[in-house]
Amino acid sequence: MSLYKLLCTSVPILLGRRCDSFLHRGIEKTANTFEGKLSCGACCYMLHFHLKQMNIESKMMLKQIGREDHCYLLYNGVVFDPTYRQFIDSNKWFESFLYIGSVKEIERHCGRPFWSEAKESPEIMDAHLVIENEQYANNKGVFFGALHNIN
Repeated sequence: MSLYKLLCTSVPILLGRRCDSFLHRGIEKTANTFEGKLSCGACCYMLHFHLKQMNIESKMMLKQIGREDHCYLLYNGVVFDPTYRQFIDSNKWFESFLYIGSVKEIERHCGRPFWSEAKESPEIMDAHLVIENEQYANNKGVFFGALHNIN
């Protein structure tokens, strides 16, 4: 399953939403309109699962500025952010909805400080266990039990 399809299938389940429209900017629902507004945590949770399948062991980073926060994944100093688009006008979007690059580049491009000086999130990155083990998923909660059934 492509990352885009994985996120559009799993993130609404994790957030208790009925469809994936909220993940997109505008009416059209494609990878070209995906922005992931207000869903960075769930998107990163599932991106971590996707990367883990490719033997990339990332960690979730969290940056809080006042009452706002943002999270992304980090692997060997490289940022993986599936929801960076929510911070900028669509005419400034990179071609891919998944940003892969440096903290310095994404902050310069977006004009926002949501990546530098982030701390590792305490969030448990266990989507692989949720997907693989029905009992584990059900014990974790209703939404995780539903997530177990996406394969």
